[in-house]
Amino acid sequence: MSVPLQLVPLLEPIREDLRRVDGLLHQTVAEAGEPLSSRLQALLSSGKRLRPALVILIGQVFGAGDSPFQCLAAAVEMLHCATLIHDDVVDDSPVRRGQHTLHTLWPAGATVLAGDFLLARSVALVAELGQPRIVRVLAQSLCTISRGEIRRLLETNDTGNQRQQYQSTIEAKTASLFGAIAEMAGILAGAEDTQITGLHRFGHELGMAFQIVDDVLDLTGDESRLGKPVGGDLRQGLVTLPVIYYLEQFTGNTAVRAVLSGQRDEEHVQAAIEAIRSSAAIEASFSEARAHIRSSQEALGLLPASAARETLSALCDYVVDRRH
Repeated sequence: MSVPLQLVPLLEPIREDLRRVDGLLHQTVAEAGEPLSSRLQALLSSGKRLRPALVILIGQVFGAGDSPFQCLAAAVEMLHCATLIHDDVVDDSPVRRGQHTLHTLWPAGATVLAGDFLLARSVALVAELGQPRIVRVLAQSLCTISRGEIRRLLETNDTGNQRQQYQSTIEAKTASLFGAIAEMAGILAGAEDTQITGLHRFGHELGMAFQIVDDVLDLTGDESRLGKPVGGDLRQGLVTLPVIYYLEQFTGNTAVRAVLSGQRDEEHVQAAIEAIRSSAAIEASFSEARAHIRSSQEALGLLPASAARETLSALCDYVVDRRH
């Protein structure tokens, strides 16, 4: 497991739990056999473990037993990695977490099936918890993610509706899963319905902020830390929040508009990146992410006071302060 330095002190109290989650992940991919096992192991070993950490910490807030939450934590990490595999195929992304993406090494069909394997194992682990309500939440989240991706792929870039399109996309892509993770953990912990609703809001708002910051870092980050080329979204013609803020500020013929119109040679892409970096769009995007974080932290007020709740709040701050 590769954890950013900023996260290490925050996750120290649950290090042993995350070690056991890693053991479950290793066991799952080992059972897959080769050639699938080694490829999946490389992907599963390189994540931040933010999503599993949310599950473990929510369990600790309610003083629940460790084992079921470690199982759910492993399931959500496998689910997350399955969506990454599928996303890389759909977007034809060449690099992920500093490694060649699976579809650049295998045929697309085999790659999709590898993602399906992780998805199936994730659902199986959740089913073993014996709580149909958790399975329903998981299924609803998967439907939301799938609908959102289909809509994103089929819709055109309507310049008059870009903000609404972006909002819908990141809600489906990221916020829905974060919300479902927190909600499932609350159900598993036996939380009250009002607390479960609050947990869903906590996860949803955290996911919105997480994706906005991801989109900012795609333009401002360092490739060695990001583990993928800078400006990847622009190269695909994707309109993210920093781009929207920039287009609202500059209405003329700019390098950014040229890239979005299809002129995606390196010269135009680099000029567009520099233009956005030097504008007010970056700080405006961070400000919007921070607003979501405040909402996320407010939702935590419904939970019992504890050291684990304070760590959840600190993880919210990490999301907007992280470097990759």
